[in-house]
Formats: sequence, structure tokens, C-alpha cells
Amino acid sequence: MRYTLMTVALIAACSSSPSVTVNNTTAAGKEKDTAMNVKGFAKSTPPTGATSMGMMSQPKAGDKSIPITNVEVYVFTANIDDDATGETLYWAIDDSIIYVWGAIDIVCVDDDGIDTGETGEAYFIYEADSSGYGWMVATDSCGYSTIYGCSDDGAGEVCGGCDYDAEYIVCVAE
Repeated sequence: MRYTLMTVALIAACSSSPSVTVNNTTAAGKEKDTAMNVKGFAKSTPPTGATSMGMMSQPKAGDKSIPITNVEVYVFTANIDDDATGETLYWAIDDSIIYVWGAIDIVCVDDDGIDTGETGEAYFIYEADSSGYGWMVATDSCGYSTIYGCSDDGAGEVCGGCDYDAEYIVCVAE
């Protein structure tokens, strides 16, 4: 069963609670379109043209481990952020949970969402199952550290700080 936690107080009370870092959510929130573009690849079979990398356990997107154990991982290229080149993406299914992850280039913005002229890199993870989905974008670029995303267990989307609670991405409202 997927759990969406609504407040930071609930997270603090959970023994297996995720750690949440949220700074400059304006910048991280701008990546929602990119993360949602990955949704089309979260199917029960690998994307067309994907190549097997073999069996893997705990692969990473940045410093975030994907909670899979001894699962076949596929690699493919797709343009998910409308830049001139495609991004290298990874796909895996563990039981009925599908994971798609990778890295994207980002344009740095200030707290008001104004372009600073700098660029950086963000890592993203998208996971889906029959109960719902979750995605998160994490970066240490642009002078801030952020983990931001959205999750929905069927009861409605919650966006804010995110991390894993067991195998599911769980986000808390800001």
C-alpha cells in the first residue's frame, strides 16, 4: 500500500520516515514538466530501443538510490526537457513498481524564479504502480540543495519535499 504523508509532523512520527530537504522550491518546481514527461516511459515493458545493462541492485540517480534489488535495468535515450539533445534514462521494474530515472541540465533561478544566467544539473526519479505515482528532482547545483516532487496514492497529489518510504516516493506538503 502506498502512503502519502500530508505534514512534516507525520513524517517525524514515522519510524521509517524519509529525510526531507526543501530549499528554493521555485527552482525545483520548474522541473515538474520534465519529470512528468518521463511518465510516458513508466510502462510495464522497457521503452522501445532500450538496452539491458544486466541485473543491478541499488543504482543511483545522483546520491539517491533506487530501491531495487537484483533487477534488470535498461538504458535508453529520450529528449524529455526539450533541449537540443536527448538525455540518458534508465528503466527498471521490481514486482509491479516501475522506475525511470536520469539527469537533466537545469537553468538556475533565484527565489523569484528569475534566471540567474547559471546552469546546473538535476537528478530525477519517477516511480509508478497501480496505486499511483511519485517523482522527485534533486540538485546541489545553483547554490542550493533541493529535493522536490509530487506523489499521489490515489487520494490526490501532494507536492513538496520528497524521499523514499520503503520503495515508494513520498512527498510532504509545504
